[in-house]
Amino acid sequence: MRILTAAAVIALFISCGGEETIGEAPDGTTSEVPTVYLVSVDSIGIDIGDSTYVMGAIEGLAYGPDGNIALLDCALACVRIYSPEGEYQRQIGRRGNGPGELQSIAFLGISEDGHVYLTGDGSEILGVHQYDYYTGEWLGSLPSLGTPPTCIEGAEDSLYVRKDINFDVSSGEPQLLISVAKYTCGNAEPVVTYLEETALFNPADMTSMIALVWYGYDIAADYSGNTFIAPRSTEEAVVIIYGSNGEETGRIELDLEPVLRTDEELEMERLILRAKMAAMDMDPMTPVEPDPYKPLIRGLEVDGEGNIWVQHGGPNVPTFSVYSSSGELMYYAEVAGDHPDGNSWRFYIDGNGILAYAEDPADGYQKVYILEAVQ
Repeated sequence: MRILTAAAVIALFISCGGEETIGEAPDGTTSEVPTVYLVSVDSIGIDIGDSTYVMGAIEGLAYGPDGNIALLDCALACVRIYSPEGEYQRQIGRRGNGPGELQSIAFLGISEDGHVYLTGDGSEILGVHQYDYYTGEWLGSLPSLGTPPTCIEGAEDSLYVRKDINFDVSSGEPQLLISVAKYTCGNAEPVVTYLEETALFNPADMTSMIALVWYGYDIAADYSGNTFIAPRSTEEAVVIIYGSNGEETGRIELDLEPVLRTDEELEMERLILRAKMAAMDMDPMTPVEPDPYKPLIRGLEVDGEGNIWVQHGGPNVPTFSVYSSSGELMYYAEVAGDHPDGNSWRFYIDGNGILAYAEDPADGYQKVYILEAVQ
């Protein structure tokens, strides 16, 4: 089995030839579009033993600027740093109510220059909490107007992209104001706003509310100033590409078919939603009923070459369509092997490599998978 670097994968597929569809991908592979396989070459995390390797509740992954692996542990209210070989290095933040200490934290982003952004409850503030990746120093916290920002992604320089959801009752009917915008360290006002939408707030439908807070949109950002947004939908599969000034520069439309969840998958989704509710200090026993259909897109990442990895929502085996920065379908990527919890995997991909973890692990405890592409 030959393990390939990201650059080698790209070179291989450019040489493969064959016609490729620009901006579209069928729901499955074809002989004209090559496929690579993502193989787990290592993992971090154990069931019982050294506490620095026992995970509480993983809710975010990222590579640091130095190539180390950063892991947000929601249960322990800290970010743990591991070497690329999986050796524990240090942690950022700790549980508590004092300055720089954390409580309910659920999202992680690390910018190009090493600013760590966390969202949730910390320093007695609901909002964004900022740390120096290299020293672990707390740089301050910014309160949010509504719920804490979600879906944070590190971007170029000290910038980061986030989703905000605020309540508006000015019309007499409660509405949710949704925005996706880019911010810089220490500033409460966005540098650029990409998306602004509204949705009716229905307190009787907490499932949709939780799904909107935690998902709603898949977001990715590169270090060239581009931002990519894919609305979570069972009806439309589209990735919208924005330039550094916030202008829409293109769209990738995927031809994917909606897939019904099995009874087992519905129960898994209920468990995941209840875990998300617990992370938000909500009653995890509140009734939830997931959408019977899987979202068409359930993940969005950008690698070190600027290629866009779009994770399909339907397959049980994690599957990606990978596009060039210009929107040309280059190849498919699929996780190799039989993974019973593969459909609940969450990914992080950048120039340092590919990471994943299961939201609902079949073996009862979480770990970080380190994956590589193979021919």
